Formats: sequence, structure tokens, C-alpha cells
Amino acid sequence: MSRPFRIVVAVLAAVGAILMYLGVTAELNSMSGPFTVTRTAVDSRTLVAKGVAFFAPLDPMTAPMMDAVTPLIRWVVILLIGVSTYLACGLVTRRTHPFIAAMVGAAAALTATAVGDLLWWATLVVRVHTAPTGWYANEALDHSTLLASAHLTLTGWTSDALFLGCLLAGTNASLVGCTSLAILLLNRLNTDTDDGEDEAQDAVDDEGEGEAQETVDGEAQDAVVDNEARVPLIGDVPRRSANLALAGVLPVLVLMLVNGTQAVWDSYSERGFLALLRVFLYRPALSPPPRVRDDVEYRLTHEVDLNPLSMDVWVHRSVLALALLLVLWLLLRALLAGLPNFGHHLGLVVVCWGATIAASALTATSDVVVDCAVSDSPTGCAPWQSLGLQLTSALRFGAAWGWLVALPVLLARRILDTDTSTDTSTDTQETLVHEST
Repeated sequence: MSRPFRIVVAVLAAVGAILMYLGVTAELNSMSGPFTVTRTAVDSRTLVAKGVAFFAPLDPMTAPMMDAVTPLIRWVVILLIGVSTYLACGLVTRRTHPFIAAMVGAAAALTATAVGDLLWWATLVVRVHTAPTGWYANEALDHSTLLASAHLTLTGWTSDALFLGCLLAGTNASLVGCTSLAILLLNRLNTDTDDGEDEAQDAVDDEGEGEAQETVDGEAQDAVVDNEARVPLIGDVPRRSANLALAGVLPVLVLMLVNGTQAVWDSYSERGFLALLRVFLYRPALSPPPRVRDDVEYRLTHEVDLNPLSMDVWVHRSVLALALLLVLWLLLRALLAGLPNFGHHLGLVVVCWGATIAASALTATSDVVVDCAVSDSPTGCAPWQSLGLQLTSALRFGAAWGWLVALPVLLARRILDTDTSTDTSTDTQETLVHEST
């Protein structure tokens, strides 16, 4: 996509978020009472409203240290939406399918809001550790205890940026996809018009030299069009997109192995940064099966939490981990096949980051749907509440670690390009030697 189109699309993406911000602000100013909409999902409407509530004020009693900096973070997120959309649109070429372009736009929105969520958490950690003792409403809570329980006490609104990304993903997908489709149609119309003009000119021109010159000009113009249209894509080389997607899955596999270690489980009784790390690890984990038989009867009678090393939880987490790896590989493979095979490193980081967030969200949604379908609990299933909790963990997992997925993809693409160029130069040299002989 040319630079003017990229700038226009990025500006429109940022303007859409600004209009949402202004609309929420106007709605709040027209309210006679304080903003009391819950940020914990209980139905589909509340789940959708969580994204819009990102622009609503926070409760100063819940987060007194964050209330002053949250408006600045909101504007930073809006700026990130425009920047990420501009970078991602650089990957959209004339050969990119409009559906792939739409997925690229959605990934850009998810990545921008994910960075905003991480920025919020980093600001919280810094302000908590630099604040004097007793600043919190409950003076009995020290800094380490607050950080360790942040994902429990603040879970109602810390994920607003991530859910905003889900809403903007749809609008960004439509914006970038429609722009790509419009460019494709314009190129086809221009090509048809140029062909018709060349044929008419050839029919009118009776002189031999004129016909020859027109033929040369037409061939040169067709060559330029072909060169512009034949942008080398990753999918042009067989199995390259699959190999790059496999490289991108490896960091997630390592994280799942780390999440399944005994040290991570033991950290549940600790406080501080190690305990805060659990907020970003999500549930999927790969580990050997438990050696000790879990006492299910004791769990039920004493109403304690599920043993993380019990057989049923181990099976659930393992299946969820394998499903996430498969969904991420399929999504990366589909996206990378339609992207250019050169340059645009930051844009590729944005797309891989957003793809990780989308894969985590899809896996969590499927998990909730399956659990509710097979649940035999006498109290029934609360799908929207479960979906809100699972999506919060899933989106934050992708937000925290999606950039890791992009690193091996960039490295593998560079290695494969180097091998390809070496093979090409070797073949060229052998051809020249044979011709000179």
C-alpha cells in the first residue's frame, strides 16, 4: 500500500478512536450521577461495553494512583492505534488478498491496545513502588501484597484496553480491507483503460515506425505494471509460510513449558514480581502428568480450589495448550502467506503480535463454549461471566508475549532469504561458466 493510502488509513483509524472517546465523554457529562457501569461482564451487552468503558473514568477509591495518569494513557493508546495501523498497512500490497488485509488491520488494533495495557501495568508497578507507605485505601496492604493481588482486586477494569482492541479490531479490519479492495479495483480499471487506449492507438497509427514505437512503449508499460503487481510474497515459495509460522510458535511452546514447572506453581504462595508474573502467563501449560493421585472427594467436601497438579486439570490445561499452538500456527500461516517477503520489520512485528492475541482469544472462547456445552453442574453455566474472565487472561497473555513470536519469524525470514539469494547467485555463476566455456 502506497504511503498516501497508509497515512489516510492510519488517520481514519485514530479518528475513529477519538470519536469514541468524545462520545463517551459527552455521554458521561450528560449523566446526573456518577459513572456506575460495572466493568465485570455478566451478559453480552456488558462484555461489549467493557471496551467502550476504557474511555470512562476510573474509581479513585480503587486506583487512587492511576486516576491521574489514565487520561494520558488513553491518548497514548489512540496514537499507538494510528502508528500500528500505518506500519501494518505497509505489508499490504497489490497482490495481498483483501481478507488478509482485513486481518492485518485487526492485528494492528489488537497490538496497539495491548501495548497500552502493558503500559498501564508498568505505570502501576512504578507508582506503587515509588509511593510512600500507606497511600492505598487499606494501609495494611504493603506494596508486594498489592502487586500480588492486583489481578484479583483490579480485574474489573485493568483489561479495558484489551477489550477496546477487540472492538477496534472489527472497525480496523473493515477499514483496511475495504481500502485494499478499492485499490485492487482501481488497478484493474486502470489496466483495462490502458489496454483499450493502446489498442485504439495501434489501430489509428498506420506508419510502421509509429506502430513499432507504440509496441515498444506498450510492452514497457506492461512490464512496469507486471513488476509492480508481481511483488514477491512469502507464500510464493512453497512451505515458507508454514515454516515461518512454526518458528513463531516456538516461543509460545517455551512459555507453556515454563508455566508447567513446579517453580511456577510454588510461586502462587509468594508475593511481589514473581507472583505478578502469573497475571501474564494464562492457563495453558505443558508438563508431565501428576504422579500423586488427586483426592477428588476431599476437594468437594472441603470446597478448596482445584489442585493444579490433579489429573483432570492437567488434561484440561494440556489440551488447551495444544489447541492454542495449533490455532496460532494456522493463523500465522494464513497471514504470512499474503505478506511481502522483504522489509517492513516493524509491520511484521505488529502483525505477529496481534495474531498471538487473536489466537489466544479464539482458544479461550472455544474453551468456554465447550465447557458450557459439557457442564453438568447443578447451578448451570454462566457463559458471559466465564468468557469475560477467560478473555481477560487470554488477551493479556498475547499482549505480554506476542512480540516474542515476531522475533523468530523475522530471524527465520532473514535466514531463508539469505539461503535463497546464495542459491540464486551460485546458479548464476554456474550458468556464466557454462556459457563462457
